[in-house]
Amino acid sequence: MISLNSPTPLYQQIKDILRHQIERGELEPGSQIPSEREICQRYNLSRTTVRQAINEAAAEGLLYRVQGKGTFVAKPKIAQSLFRMTSFKDTIRARGLTPSIQVLEAHNLPADFETAKLLNIDVHEEITRIVLLGYADREPIVYYHAFLPVAIGKEVAQMAQVWAREGKAFSTYDLYPRREGFIPHITNQTFEAALADKSTAKILGIKVGDPIFIVISITYAKDNRPMEFKRAIYRGDKFKFNIVRQHPLF
Repeated sequence: MISLNSPTPLYQQIKDILRHQIERGELEPGSQIPSEREICQRYNLSRTTVRQAINEAAAEGLLYRVQGKGTFVAKPKIAQSLFRMTSFKDTIRARGLTPSIQVLEAHNLPADFETAKLLNIDVHEEITRIVLLGYADREPIVYYHAFLPVAIGKEVAQMAQVWAREGKAFSTYDLYPRREGFIPHITNQTFEAALADKSTAKILGIKVGDPIFIVISITYAKDNRPMEFKRAIYRGDKFKFNIVRQHPLF
């Protein structure tokens, strides 16, 4: 219930009520929530307060609006932990969804200046490029471009095509040859929020200008030799990333 004496703002209390109803299953994904007017009448609140609560819930991904129809409960986002590396398959299955992978490209080509620098090889040296599209319940959600030295990339590309034909879900990490010199040690990642351009929107089945996450990853072997440079594009409406950070001790 709403408490006028609580230090918690009224709009926050309404948002919390909606969140709890979603978590308890009283409001299911895809279902329409009561209108602003109905919520105003139910809790005797102003339209401004209720609208702010709904706007913030929509900004957090709890709700979404359909022009001319109303506001609906969004599907839960896929939580990707940044504390440790997890495979695409495990991440999707943890949400109760069925993962699958489509191989869009797998071939060798000369390295351009940027890729050569990141992989610590000579410009125009041959590398392997692998382009993957990841699905959850047959819906495209992430788009990968991976670049690897041929010494590891050729084998990874072959395995990717075999596993995709067999219906297996995977990350390129799952396909690394587990032998001396090819065991991943650390991965350096950067995260950037962006808006989908025309080509990305078409591939991921979203609209131009929809939010996306761009994740750049460089994986190193134990001797600090780069093994893979990967650019992944995640749908902003499907993913959220979380991390635990330690405070400094004084």
